[in-house]
Amino acid sequence: MEVAASDPISNGRRGRRAPETRTPMDDMISSDSHIIEPPTLWTDRIDKTYRDRAPQVVQEESGDFWYIDGKKSMSFLGVQTGDRFEKDATQLKTVARFEDVRPASYDPTRYIEENREDGVIGSVIYPSEALLAYSIPDTDLCSATMRTYNDFIAEFCAHDHSRLKGIGLINVDDPSEAVTEMKRVRDIGLGGIMITVLPPIDRAYDHPMYEDVWSAAVDLDLPISMHVATGRTQLSASTTQTSVQKGVTEAAFYLQDHFVRKSLGEMIFSGVFMRHPKLRVGSIEHEVCWAPFFLFQADYLYTDRPVRGDWLRFPDGILPSDYFKQNVFMSFQEDRVGIRVRDVAGVEGLMWGSDYPHTESTFPRSREITTEILEGIPQEEKDMILRDNVAGLYGFDLDVISL
Repeated sequence: MEVAASDPISNGRRGRRAPETRTPMDDMISSDSHIIEPPTLWTDRIDKTYRDRAPQVVQEESGDFWYIDGKKSMSFLGVQTGDRFEKDATQLKTVARFEDVRPASYDPTRYIEENREDGVIGSVIYPSEALLAYSIPDTDLCSATMRTYNDFIAEFCAHDHSRLKGIGLINVDDPSEAVTEMKRVRDIGLGGIMITVLPPIDRAYDHPMYEDVWSAAVDLDLPISMHVATGRTQLSASTTQTSVQKGVTEAAFYLQDHFVRKSLGEMIFSGVFMRHPKLRVGSIEHEVCWAPFFLFQADYLYTDRPVRGDWLRFPDGILPSDYFKQNVFMSFQEDRVGIRVRDVAGVEGLMWGSDYPHTESTFPRSREITTEILEGIPQEEKDMILRDNVAGLYGFDLDVISL
């Protein structure tokens, strides 16, 4: 695939405007959007056994903060959607009050309307604060928190199932309990599930304990997502907001793909996809340009390094990269480098997401940004990346939802 020498790697976005000669891409579906949870979600809904420990909002002098099991979590997102295009990074804030949150972030009618204005006709919806539910050490509280969120997002998406596909949260500490919740998630109308991107080291995804989870996902037709910042032992809910702001390095953000590479590699090399050929597992919000080198390394390990111990061998002619292309999907936001090498990991699994309504979102310039990033690639591939792949995976009916 040829790359023009003048094509910059930089993702510089400040003040970007698509040239008038380009045709904006309408009818996009976001494979990674978010909801902003209302302050009383868990205090109103969770089982009384956990009410005092569940996520709840405390109003402090500097802003409103979530607390989980008495420990400070983060403040509210969804307050500066689109501001990054006009403001310097030093002007973007991480502390806010719920009253500052974009109303469309929690109102399904406005959610649909605002996204339609941005060219997005359907959205796969992930949580915001509930992403950190995966870091709750107490497994019972973790599961209760997730069940409550699942009920909430199912009700939100019921406003228009054709355009809103919610992702259910699953705690896989106890696989039998996880399978029970997966069945319930399907029954209440959610379109897929999310599991931790980083399970405990002694229970990585090459462990046989998860076999029933993989089987259930196939039987229930539930794609599995691994979203950034959902490590079971990664960013702890016990981390204070002060330490998050002052103690987390830049590397902790821009090296997040390390965890999803680890988990996907363990699944591939332990034969998860060999045993479950219809299982679909996704990398969400890790971008995609890491994938070509990951696949090169995986295939090289398999073909050119000595086999050690009981390393699994696949059926003749099959490489690790083949399982990746068959079973793994990837959601990206602005990864123009990944788009250049899209053929290596496979266009069939590539999906764009806006990250609405977070500060990093492409909203309200999704048309401009996707037009620029995908410039020069065949129209058929553009349609796959921006709409068709995610529509097929989650069952969006394009005849119903097209603008």
